[in-house]
Amino acid sequence: MSDGIKINESELEGVSGGAGSWQQYAKGTYVNYGNYIVYTVARGDVVSGIAIRFGVTTEQIKQWNSLKDVNVISVGQKLTIYPTVIR
Repeated sequence: MSDGIKINESELEGVSGGAGSWQQYAKGTYVNYGNYIVYTVARGDVVSGIAIRFGVTTEQIKQWNSLKDVNVISVGQKLTIYPTVIR
């Protein structure tokens, strides 16, 4: 984990499946470029899970990647993220 903001388990309860379930919603890999990462979407990923994994919001991911709809992402798609945490 980086020195960024830490999310405690109680903050994850809004994700389907309860606390800690971010792990099942962010399965892809990423490359760390220092102040940002490039995340490769994996099968089963949802933007909200990716957002929780990296301590950002779905709206931020939408803006950074010019997504029209956060509910539409594709396996293999590359997303640029400026994380506050890395898990």
